[in-house]
Amino acid sequence: MNSSISAEEIKKLISGDKQAFTQFYVEYHTMLYRHALKYMNNHEDSEDIVQEAFTRIYLNIHKFNFSCRLSTWMKEIVKNLCIDRFRKKSRNPSISLDVPIGEDNSNYIDTIVDEGKLPDQLIIEKEEHISILNIVEEMPLSYREVFVLRFYSDYSMKEIANNLSMELNTVKTNIFRSKKFLKRKVLQS
Repeated sequence: MNSSISAEEIKKLISGDKQAFTQFYVEYHTMLYRHALKYMNNHEDSEDIVQEAFTRIYLNIHKFNFSCRLSTWMKEIVKNLCIDRFRKKSRNPSISLDVPIGEDNSNYIDTIVDEGKLPDQLIIEKEEHISILNIVEEMPLSYREVFVLRFYSDYSMKEIANNLSMELNTVKTNIFRSKKFLKRKVLQS
């Protein structure tokens, strides 16, 4: 392996010469892989780091300022990527699904959490929400006003009465009727 790359070769890399970059990749891959392996102690993670490092090197080679050796600059990129990977792993620890679950490691089950609803559930809920909004639009205005304020804006009965200048009993009646209207329309669907 060539321990130092010339300014001419760097200029070829900066100009986007793909053949020069391929040669560069072949020459420096092993060095960067070993450097990543020192930090990661894992073949797959080290390979991922090296691939990402070469992408960053390719995109940022024009920023190289010759203040240090190119190999030093590249190793610094690898080191920073390894640190980023450690930070990400510490924030989002992973659990191997290859390890059998038994008495000694049953606490892993507690760490697996459902992060949300499945896409088909979200679509169904969205469709239901849209159909309810359409039904609300069909309501008589007096029902619709109180319904929206109560169930979408979360106003109390008293606040609705004050905002709409209605008697409290009228608000209660209109809410009851709006719910009855909605229920009837939903059952018809």
